[in-house]
Amino acid sequence: MEWRNIGPFRGGRSTAVTGVIGDPYTYYFGACGGGVWKSTNGGNDWFAVSDSTFKASSVGAIAVAPSNANVVYAGTGETDIRGNISYGDGMYKSTDAGKTWRHIGLEKGNAIANIQVHPTNPELVYVSAMGNIFGTNPERGVYRSKDGGDTWKLVLARNDSTGAVDVKMDPNNSNVLYAALWQAYRNHFSMSSGGTGSGLFKSVDGGDTWKEITKNPGMPKGILGKIGLSVSPVNSNRIYAMIENKEKGGLYRSEDAGATWKLINEDPDLKQRPWYYMNVAADPKNENGLIVLNVNAFKSIDGGKSFTEIDVHHGDTHDVWINPDNPENFIIGDDGGGEVTFNGGGNFTELDIPTAQFYHVHTDNQFPYNIYGAQQDNSTVRIASRSNGYTIGTDDWWPVAGGESGYVVEDPLNPDITYGGSYDGFLSVDNHKTGERRLINVYPEFYMGHGSDTREYRFQWTYPIMFSPHDPNTMYVTSQYVHKSTDRGQSWEKISPDLTRHDPATMGASGGPISKDNTGVETYATIFAFEESTLEKGVFYAASDDGLLHISKDSGKSWENITPKSSLLPEFALMSIVEVSPHDPATVYLAATRYKLNDFKPYLLKSTDYGKSWKLITDGIPADQFTRVIREDPNKKDFLYAGTEQGIWASFDGGDSWQSLQLNLPTTPIHDLVIQKREKDIVVATHGRSFWILDDISPLHQITKEIAQSDAHLFKPSHAYRMSGGSRKQEIPTAGQNPPNGAVIRCYMKEVPKEELRMHFLTAGGDTVSTYSSLKDKKGEPIKISKEFYTDETVTRPGTLPTQAGTNVFVWDMRYADATKVEGTNVMWSGSIIGAKAVPGTYQVHLYAGNKLIGKENFEILKDPRIKATDEDFKAQFELAQKINDKLSMTHEGINKIRSVRKQIGDYMKSVKDSTVTKQLKELSKPMLDELEKIENTLMQPKSKAGQDPLNFPIQLNDKLAGVKTVVMSGDSKPTKSSYEAYENIAQKIDTQLDKLSEILNRDIPTFNNAARQTEMKAIIVN
Repeated sequence: MEWRNIGPFRGGRSTAVTGVIGDPYTYYFGACGGGVWKSTNGGNDWFAVSDSTFKASSVGAIAVAPSNANVVYAGTGETDIRGNISYGDGMYKSTDAGKTWRHIGLEKGNAIANIQVHPTNPELVYVSAMGNIFGTNPERGVYRSKDGGDTWKLVLARNDSTGAVDVKMDPNNSNVLYAALWQAYRNHFSMSSGGTGSGLFKSVDGGDTWKEITKNPGMPKGILGKIGLSVSPVNSNRIYAMIENKEKGGLYRSEDAGATWKLINEDPDLKQRPWYYMNVAADPKNENGLIVLNVNAFKSIDGGKSFTEIDVHHGDTHDVWINPDNPENFIIGDDGGGEVTFNGGGNFTELDIPTAQFYHVHTDNQFPYNIYGAQQDNSTVRIASRSNGYTIGTDDWWPVAGGESGYVVEDPLNPDITYGGSYDGFLSVDNHKTGERRLINVYPEFYMGHGSDTREYRFQWTYPIMFSPHDPNTMYVTSQYVHKSTDRGQSWEKISPDLTRHDPATMGASGGPISKDNTGVETYATIFAFEESTLEKGVFYAASDDGLLHISKDSGKSWENITPKSSLLPEFALMSIVEVSPHDPATVYLAATRYKLNDFKPYLLKSTDYGKSWKLITDGIPADQFTRVIREDPNKKDFLYAGTEQGIWASFDGGDSWQSLQLNLPTTPIHDLVIQKREKDIVVATHGRSFWILDDISPLHQITKEIAQSDAHLFKPSHAYRMSGGSRKQEIPTAGQNPPNGAVIRCYMKEVPKEELRMHFLTAGGDTVSTYSSLKDKKGEPIKISKEFYTDETVTRPGTLPTQAGTNVFVWDMRYADATKVEGTNVMWSGSIIGAKAVPGTYQVHLYAGNKLIGKENFEILKDPRIKATDEDFKAQFELAQKINDKLSMTHEGINKIRSVRKQIGDYMKSVKDSTVTKQLKELSKPMLDELEKIENTLMQPKSKAGQDPLNFPIQLNDKLAGVKTVVMSGDSKPTKSSYEAYENIAQKIDTQLDKLSEILNRDIPTFNNAARQTEMKAIIVN
């Protein structure tokens, strides 16, 4: 079983980028929740390079050693401390340009802001570590390693609540360093930037000692916040600093290496939301050139006095690397990923990278089913789970209702209509067919910038939206109340009291001593999760982000507090998902987190009595992997799936124990997951790697202790759809992966089988459709083993059965056997020998090892539900396609006989030594050979040797006949009248030629053999 990434290929946040000195085509960027990505073609294509090693998926800093491009350092965690950041686990290092990595410590550094590597010594490296964003810890500040990360020394620190946010080296004197310390934190309901711990420091001895220069002349008085630094490579005395300060924040410049400073520019566009931005980079060739990053990216060529905007693809810019050899070439990391320019920002590479951050996921029941979600820093999206092509591309997804942060659901009665939310109570409805979009906010008073205590209705950044599973006309959304609409948002009814703690201490304005920041992320004391039981109408569960859980059994008329005891779930836990069992009305599950309160434990709870009592069900999940989501399989009772900050887990015993279901899924935060009931697929919303699907988990449902202990087992296949499209052997770096097109057959082998495996596909009535083997090809001939070269034994040859120990997967293409192949060259233009598609219906698969039956199972081939073809249409199409293939086989068998006869005559003539006999036989065989050549040239075109040769050498009867099959099988429908006529016409001409061939074989070959008897050896064997 393997996960597949469907996309969308639309980049998410990046706060770390770098290029490679001397190689303008190689770049790296760190994705938030998505790991390290690398491009070797100038940013046009990107590939993840850290999945095999990294345990933390958010990358906050990355640097390539200037003296050795193979040495790459990456720091994990995020220091742009928004509400959805993920934690880090320290530093990683690669010595082979990102192919492999190893962890090199600083686990408690938590969030690495930037990295500086010595210009000539790749082992000497400096790191700014912010530490724990959600609590205090002493392991924060500037670290130095002199041995490439084997050991570290904390060389600059202030206190346990202040970390380092920047460290920069003088490009002309590696002993001179500048560092910025930042006192900042975040929790569930607030963030704070700035404090007495913040400040600016300088070292002139490589970090051994530091001098604070915070109060040097020209620096702003009062509390400082976040500071970004850059030293001009052209003039070491020229230093730029973006400084957060309440009264005099902005761009500062020093002309004397930090001794004195001057405020150069306090344009609000440069310093807005300072805790989130403040990056500055000096031009490597012009001391008056620099780039400042904020919501937009800005460029100055007059030392920062004035700026022009850089037209990047995506706003919210965080990091920049400028090529030291060419300032026109740089890469910017923003909320859409890493984008590269080669002309000073005139244009940038595209951001078609699958690093989207999704909050929630919803699926519909269309075919193919669609997946819905809101992408952080972008729009909502509806994306198909599979396509009729070979990838899932931009034509298969589009924006729907809502904004970057909310839930999105389709209208149960019209899938073209969607409802989606976002922060500040934004609620929209979108009609994809008509293009109409309107707002239906519960209460259209906006509170941007206000604290929670001033809001009439407290809608969270991502608040629940759902339709009742019992009434398609009833919709619910939540603030601190549960709101109900029965007219699709035209009017709303409040059906609950405030179901939160609403502690005044948690509801003030957020932002700290310098800048306030109230976007909706910090809106607190809200109902964060809401669910109505699918088994009992009017049974509601409402869970708050400040740790309360309520139930109503009477459609909201009354509510009961069923919050788990604090000994199981400490107070103020953010309850992210409530899952009511689809199998037992009294069973309910809860997923909660407390990581923003510096508690990283997983909290999954279960109740079997409507919440009267609870138990913790986290056995097997690592103690530091907090959990945001839990779901029960709608097709299998007690099968549970949970998403953590690092991946996905499964329980097959109702939560008593858990095991990883990660498989090939990269390490990334799982914010939500659902099980698509009809297809039995798990769909996960990652917060950094877009959407992933684990197709058809029915084998998990079938596993028993007996199967696990058996020598071999054939699993019952799920249904397969007869439709176009399929998957590619090699993934496209800018498009999502389709599932394979065919019936997926899974079998388990305890050991590599010693005997031949055979898999037979049959109709429901027992007629053979096709047969496959582990030792023979599709024609039934033994697989040829190369005598000259070693082969990869782990790779299964196309058309043969895999035989690895463990679970093997074979995808049957749902076709009957191919027509006979022409031996030798046979270029065909208009068709092929491919077998006819099996008609929808019931089929059997039998699996043998030698003569022993391992198992046999029935399965269904279903027609594409979008197709209107009838059973009679499919039957007519199949019968004509088979008829054509039968005639093609006869044609090619005839051609093969001609080629065999010609070869045998040639070989025989060479063996005859008597020239008189040779002359006599040549005279006898020439008319026959000439006639055979005419027949062959009529049946096929032997002059065509390459794919486009038919443009020069006209196609003949076999190609024409195959072309008719192409038309017949071009869709799912009854063949056209002209297809029957064309078949009869071409088949008649083929029969004429085959009759001539038969006459020659029955008349001329015996004559030739009689003439050759004097040599006492038979010349030609026809059969």
